[in-house]
Amino acid sequence: MTGSQLLNNSLKILGYTDQNGNEQLTAGIRNSAVMNINLIYSDLWRITNESDTPFVPINSLSDTVDLPDDVLYDVFPYGLCMHIARSENDGDQQQFYTSLYNQKRLSLSKFNTIEDSFIGSGDL
Repeated sequence: MTGSQLLNNSLKILGYTDQNGNEQLTAGIRNSAVMNINLIYSDLWRITNESDTPFVPINSLSDTVDLPDDVLYDVFPYGLCMHIARSENDGDQQQFYTSLYNQKRLSLSKFNTIEDSFIGSGDL
């Protein structure tokens, strides 16, 4: 999915679309869109990528965001909504999408190993 598609999805979720008469608002958001997308992209990259492949940010809205589809559809839009609402001083929406993003983000964390840390009686 491209950065432009992610941005458009998030703007629709927030109701900040051109169809609602928010043309100036949308233009202002698009100016900082690459930075906002990269903030979420780097956060989710580190959670979902187990390899040593370094994170490569996007440079334009036409670049592809390389994350699994479930992350792009279920988590990413809420993080982007959070940053967009923050940039527009929309406190209620920012708080709502911050909470939602953090809940969705936690569902991505996985534990690969479990360490037994109980102290046995022989260790005392």
